[in-house]
Amino acid sequence: MGEIVVEETDFPWLRGRFIAGSAFATFKPLFARTRALADAEDWEGFDNVYEEIGKTLSLVSPSGPAAEFLLHIQDGRSWFRWSDEPFDEGDDEDGDHVVNDSRIPLNNGVDPGLPIMTWERFWQLVEVLGGEAAIETCQGFEEACTRLTETLAREPVGQIIGFGERLAEALYRLDQEQFGTLPIFGRVLADGSPFPQSDDHFLYTRAAVVAAGRDVYEGVFYDPERFAPFTARQCELLLYVHEEAFEQVTGTEWDRLTRYDYESCSNKDGWPEAAARDRFPRRL
Repeated sequence: MGEIVVEETDFPWLRGRFIAGSAFATFKPLFARTRALADAEDWEGFDNVYEEIGKTLSLVSPSGPAAEFLLHIQDGRSWFRWSDEPFDEGDDEDGDHVVNDSRIPLNNGVDPGLPIMTWERFWQLVEVLGGEAAIETCQGFEEACTRLTETLAREPVGQIIGFGERLAEALYRLDQEQFGTLPIFGRVLADGSPFPQSDDHFLYTRAAVVAAGRDVYEGVFYDPERFAPFTARQCELLLYVHEEAFEQVTGTEWDRLTRYDYESCSNKDGWPEAAARDRFPRRL
């Protein structure tokens, strides 16, 4: 179909000139369609159209064919990413290859156009992080987020977006006065009084609770004191794993708003006072 002359490496993408062969005319409409669907953020449509490309074409390097690849061609330019191993969408308990075929809307009855991800699948992906991060430094959490990003990048684009939506919703539900007014665990001010959380600190603390997994997350709602130790943990990096996975797969930056605003004091039911945001200092 054609040849790619690689001119630039922008991990995980390789970019360069595309030299079309005679067969490219057959596939050009498919590549044009995938770009149009990406621009329209119709990721389900994108996955369906790209499936036809993946079934028909192969990406071959001097060392042999790639097991999996994502290829874009537009206006004589090409950019692609590839893997030596097949992208895996998961295994069931018997080891058989399965995909998440749930049709439960992400926000049931509110916005059926949003990408789909069940809570069960969301928490399965969170388990990739390996459980609770260490106190204060969240030791090893950067590596854990890298693993989760790589796992998400093997999912369909709609599932990556769905993960971002579920993460925002999980953080939003933790955005409550009973958690946000807890002092930072193990720290005091110069006068010996409790050290309050800032709005950013409270957000990163909520991310630490989500990163700890489903049992911990659900448990804090029954016993708010179980939230307290997480105020000493900062897991900001979790907020960006789906954005990085999205950029790896699509070659474009994440540029969308989630249905739920996870910034501190956005949950009006959790903060019944209108001036709740003013209760947080801007900085620690």
